[in-house]
Amino acid sequence: MEEKKVSTWFEEFRGDIANYITSTLELGKLEAYEKISQASSIISYGMILSGVVLMILLFVLIAAALYLGELLQSLWMGFAIVAAFALLVLLILLMIKKPLKKRCTNKVVRFLMHKEDKNDKNK
Repeated sequence: MEEKKVSTWFEEFRGDIANYITSTLELGKLEAYEKISQASSIISYGMILSGVVLMILLFVLIAAALYLGELLQSLWMGFAIVAAFALLVLLILLMIKKPLKKRCTNKVVRFLMHKEDKNDKNK
C-alpha cells in the first residue's frame, strides 16, 4: 500500500473545504429564497384581503351615510357624519402608530424565528 503524500492530503482537504463552503452558501441562498417567497405570498394575500375588506367597508359606509341622510332628512348631513367618523378613526390610528408598528414588527420577527425553530427541530 502506497502512502499518500502530504501535498495530496492538502489538495483533498482543500477540495472538501471548497465543497463545504459552496454547499453552505447554496443552503443559505435557498433558505433566503424560502423566506422571501413565504413573506411575499403572505403580503400578497394580505393585500388581496385588504382590498376586499376596503370594498366592503366602502359600501357599508355609503349605506350608513345614505341611511343617516334619510333619517336626518339631509343627504349631505349623513355623509358629513360618516366622513367625520372616518376622520376620527384615522386620527386614532395616527396616534397609535408607534405601538401598532412595533406590534407588527414583533409579529414578523416571531414568524421568522418560529420557522427557524421548526427547522432546528427537524435536524
